Amino acid sequence: MNTTNNPFAEELTPENCCFIMIDHQVGLSTFLTSLDPAILKNNIIGHAKTAKAFNIPTVLGTSWPHGPNGPTMPELIQLFGADSVIDRPFVNFWNDAKSKDAVVATGRKKLVISGLATEVCVAFPAIKAAQEGYEVYAVIDASADWNPLVTQITMQRLASAGVVVTTWVAVLAELANNTQINGQHIANLLSEHVGQYAVAMSNYIGVAANAKLMTDVIGTPPLMAHLG
Repeated sequence: MNTTNNPFAEELTPENCCFIMIDHQVGLSTFLTSLDPAILKNNIIGHAKTAKAFNIPTVLGTSWPHGPNGPTMPELIQLFGADSVIDRPFVNFWNDAKSKDAVVATGRKKLVISGLATEVCVAFPAIKAAQEGYEVYAVIDASADWNPLVTQITMQRLASAGVVVTTWVAVLAELANNTQINGQHIANLLSEHVGQYAVAMSNYIGVAANAKLMTDVIGTPPLMAHLG
């Protein structure tokens, strides 16, 4: 496959990418309201669980945790452990040697970045990493800003810089690739974090159980008999 002009022609796989989750801190998540805080939290956790499901290297960053930004979301600490969080003094994650070195150490060239806020904590490192030859994906719905207008402007800036603007479910689906092999990850994560899918899954399970019950009682109905 010729990827000279389009490095993103190679799909995301669990073996070629790493996740960078920047400043998902409890203070930031309450006052960056371009997404409803509950929806934002749900998306962040679903995205983080995607990394765990596929054993993808994940680097967590934090800034000013003892100030109004607050500590890292406890759900992320539970998933990845407190030692996975790198605190930094720099606004730009990519300007912090320890943070950048942790990414380089993964050996991955595809970076899947999310953070609070999109306009700063995602955009600044995403653009710099893209300039250095990394293939960068910005997960917009696991990130947030002061208002939707800021997000719209930032998405345009990211796309102009060659960053793929995406969503956590799209990342999940691309990583899963084959539903016969990885369908359980799609079913589990979407059932937990996408309400519409949870309803559909409940309906499917209920109908399947009822269908089996009926066939056990009456046998398989002659579905085509009425056409005779």
